[in-house]
Amino acid sequence: METVKVSKGRNFLRKGEKMKGLFVILQGSVRAVSKNDEIEMEAGSIVGMMDSASDVYLCDYVANTDCLFYAYPYRQTEDYKKIFASDEKYVAVFAMGAMHQTSTMLKRYNMYSGMAQNYYATLMDYYSEYKKLCNDYQIQEKPFQRIESMPPARLNQPIEKWTMEYYGKMSTLSLKSMDEFLGRDYAIGIGVIQNAVCWMVRAMGLIEKLKNYLAVYKELLLSTSAEDLFQMYFELAQRASSTGMDMEPIFNKISEIIEFSKGSHLFADKLMNDRFTQYENYNFLQEAGLGDTDVWVEEEQPEYEEGIDYLGQILAYAQYDGEKAQIFQASLQQYKNLPDRLATTDEIRKLRKQITQDFYDIYELAFYRSLENAKMTPAVKMFLNFGFMDEELAGVEHTRSLYDLTQDLKRCKADNVFTIYEWLLSIYRGENEPSRNEFDMDFTNFLNEQKKTGRITAAQMGEMAKDTKQKVDFEMKNMFVSTNRATYGKISTFCPILCEDDIIGTVENMLITAEKANQALDVIRKIDFSLFFREVGYSDPEHEINMEVIQKEVLPQIILMPNAGSKAMMWQETAGIKKDTSARFIFPIFTVVDVEEMMIEVSGRFRWEMCRKIQGVRWNDITEASLTSEYNDYIQYYRKNHDLSPDAKQKVKNALTKAKNNFREVFVKDYQSWIRYESKGSFRLNKVSRDIIFRYCPFNKEIRNMLRANPMYREMFEKYEILKERKKRHTELWYDRYQKKGGVINEELQANWDFYDM
Repeated sequence: METVKVSKGRNFLRKGEKMKGLFVILQGSVRAVSKNDEIEMEAGSIVGMMDSASDVYLCDYVANTDCLFYAYPYRQTEDYKKIFASDEKYVAVFAMGAMHQTSTMLKRYNMYSGMAQNYYATLMDYYSEYKKLCNDYQIQEKPFQRIESMPPARLNQPIEKWTMEYYGKMSTLSLKSMDEFLGRDYAIGIGVIQNAVCWMVRAMGLIEKLKNYLAVYKELLLSTSAEDLFQMYFELAQRASSTGMDMEPIFNKISEIIEFSKGSHLFADKLMNDRFTQYENYNFLQEAGLGDTDVWVEEEQPEYEEGIDYLGQILAYAQYDGEKAQIFQASLQQYKNLPDRLATTDEIRKLRKQITQDFYDIYELAFYRSLENAKMTPAVKMFLNFGFMDEELAGVEHTRSLYDLTQDLKRCKADNVFTIYEWLLSIYRGENEPSRNEFDMDFTNFLNEQKKTGRITAAQMGEMAKDTKQKVDFEMKNMFVSTNRATYGKISTFCPILCEDDIIGTVENMLITAEKANQALDVIRKIDFSLFFREVGYSDPEHEINMEVIQKEVLPQIILMPNAGSKAMMWQETAGIKKDTSARFIFPIFTVVDVEEMMIEVSGRFRWEMCRKIQGVRWNDITEASLTSEYNDYIQYYRKNHDLSPDAKQKVKNALTKAKNNFREVFVKDYQSWIRYESKGSFRLNKVSRDIIFRYCPFNKEIRNMLRANPMYREMFEKYEILKERKKRHTELWYDRYQKKGGVINEELQANWDFYDM
């Protein structure tokens, strides 16, 4: 034995170092540091005892203060006999030390076991309550797959209660009682010590597992990325604030989460301060009714600087493979050096194809990286939202404009308008389902096909159907790739990287904002008021309404592709099987084409495709009157139609030639004339097409009143008013009956009534 002094802060024994001795703390305190834990050891504790069953130290031992030790040489278990031989009372002294330290370690194990179990139960309770609150406030909940797949905090071989009670009792014995119990027998003493050491080591291993469990799953409650349960509650409060309902239940639950987080000792003070301050400073009264479910935070960013390696930042953020990155940069440089980037030679087509494939690979990596690291540089934001990758390709002035625009991306977002990045994010969050692919196959049908062909099993299909990452992959590889190329407009020379040649004028003038898109939509809705109304069933058996048909307006979702293009697409007429789900319109985010003109064109296609969906296989059966069946019959037999003059027949023939005999495209052109010119009394359509379009796409009341005096419209309008009044009368009768039975005219029913006044 010798006396050893160790100065404060010194790591005097290192993890993995060969055992060389046991150190009894006479003065001061020591910190034992393992992988996921730190244990404070006070005077009387024996440093190295827990490690004595091994031949190396299991922890780093650091002096918290200036320390004084009794040091005993020790390399193997037999060395205890030498220590005890110097003074037989050491048998009881070391055994007592072992009991105290084991009891302390088991108490720590019990504490972390309780913490992990309580954390799991609390998180499940918060998530369950979140679902209940969403239901109470009639707000669509956000699925949270990671929390649904979170396992309970179970250990394969937990330490039983009797072990903790045993060492708890043994640690209370006096030194005299311990001496009498052991009888100063070396063999018994060593056995007691090493048995206690085994429990210490086992407890330390289990504590590491429990702390690792908490470290992994704590981010489900609160994280730097804000992809967590606290954010879901925050967004629920934002959305609920516009309902006018009592917010107290939500605020109470958020307060519980805040208190639990602070008391859990799991989260850094800065993280809690940043996240909770944002919530506490949010003015729910002021923001009520805005309908924006995202919290847009304007981040400070440095002023634009010319010559920055934006491509390098994007590749680094996406963590793109180093060798592949070099090849991509070389290909891009070759593309920039081309004298004519719009050339269509085989060599240049091959180069564009390779760059395009690499672009989508990088985009996918950057998107998934953003889920882990939401802090993005302007370069990454420009890439994910605009398709920007290179300052030289985009041009310095345009890059400066794009750079500034990243500070105000919320201009391109509304409840029904998304940039492609926000759209993919909404699918990952479970807020929207993926779009159909080019073969008109949705994600569910795609999985069924994969199962039929043996590519996946039934079990894999079930897992993939719930996996939002699989859904995002499907959307990226299908809708994104197809529509990004199509909306660009020049398919043969398409390159997904934003290029200066495609930007005409200024970025600001070309940008399609949410306001521009919805204004264009509103212009059409004010003319063709029934455009987005669908017939849906309404029932309330409690008040004797089994099934009545009502009109419901469902606005389309508008997704902005990251390119400077000239085409818009009506990708699908509904989001799913149900008729009352949103259509999906795809636009380029930058365009020089009039947005209203693009919107009218896709609205015409929507009219046609929605009718086809409703009619099914009878879409062109003239015995079943509908827009598509009547228009199909009109175009197919226009030569025999006595209501058409020779001049009108020639115009139909020309229209068919231009449309390459596509009847839908003939209708779309007529629909554009209907909205642009006929609504103003400027005749562009023939008598037959005008009659069909008016019956299925009637003008609103204001336009009808304005055109009523014109004999070209009078007869059509009179027939329409008679039919409308019949439907209105029927609605009035069942509304009266419904109210007498105690039913209430809710918002949905009021919208249906207003429809017949339009």
